[in-house]
Amino acid sequence: MKFGIFFLLEQPEWRTQERVYADALAQATYAEELGYDGVWIAEHHFSEYGICPSMAVFAGALAQRTRTIRLGTAVTILPFNHPIRTAEEWAMVDLLSGGRLDFGVGRGYQPGEFHGFGVSMSESRERFDESLAIIKQAWTRDRVNFDGKHYQIHDLAVLPRPVQKPHPPIRIACVSPDTFEQVARRGEKFLSAPSITPVTYMKAAYETYAKVWLEEGHAPSELEIPALYFTHVGIDAASTRRDTERSILWYFGMLARVIAESGDPTKVPAAYKFYARAKANLETVTYDFLANEIVLFGDAQQVIDRVSMLRDELGLTYVICWMNFGGLADESVRASMRRFAEQVLPKFR
Repeated sequence: MKFGIFFLLEQPEWRTQERVYADALAQATYAEELGYDGVWIAEHHFSEYGICPSMAVFAGALAQRTRTIRLGTAVTILPFNHPIRTAEEWAMVDLLSGGRLDFGVGRGYQPGEFHGFGVSMSESRERFDESLAIIKQAWTRDRVNFDGKHYQIHDLAVLPRPVQKPHPPIRIACVSPDTFEQVARRGEKFLSAPSITPVTYMKAAYETYAKVWLEEGHAPSELEIPALYFTHVGIDAASTRRDTERSILWYFGMLARVIAESGDPTKVPAAYKFYARAKANLETVTYDFLANEIVLFGDAQQVIDRVSMLRDELGLTYVICWMNFGGLADESVRASMRRFAEQVLPKFR
């Protein structure tokens, strides 16, 4: 199995912006020292939920501080940026990192972000599909030519080009079973964050992906099942709760706010309604429920047992560990990273 580290770069009221960036950069460098496989970062806008509006800037800084660990986006929100600009910036990151980019993409889900950019949520799928097609052209062809509903590009040479050929690995954020099937059919990899999704639902989605992947003749050795989980390895249950309770509950409270807020709620299309319906559940989440059902929290053996279950039940091959969540103190994050690397990771190599 592979293991990565994820950063949302949240900024609760007890953390300064400077500290958020400094801690994440230092912890990402530490992850390489400890032997993790990848560092993953997320794009968000207009709230303390995540203060990384330009992942390419942050990834460029990481590229110069690390040497071997892969750098992943989880995810770049394609409808918010012009696809040519996206292609240029991330090709540059691939060059600066010596070909270590994993390019995760999604179409966004927070109404307030769409409102802030003046982009209709109902257009997100169309803009996503057009953007991804243009980026692939920019990375693989001498000239880009594209006539779409939202973007028209004619005879354009795009530089620089990424190191990895034909292009960096592309991963599509997936939620619905239909999306898993479509992505597998095209031979593309995916990203998922099943932290608040029942194991049975994710099991069916992952099984569908693996089945279609193999039926379409894609290489079995390239089949990968990744998932993002909140993770904290403490000394015991009591110390784990003491260290993490404020931060994990802050995160779920903030999530409830950002998925339901919108500059104009009437413009949230039906496809996104289930996010708003989750608001009440998120607001009533308790620490005990999360610790028992959702997160990878506890001492090393408890986390080993939980990861073993996820591997056996869901077929996971890559666990992306969200250890820096909700403004958790740097010393707590580093201690958890070290315990995971020394006591948990070796059990699954």
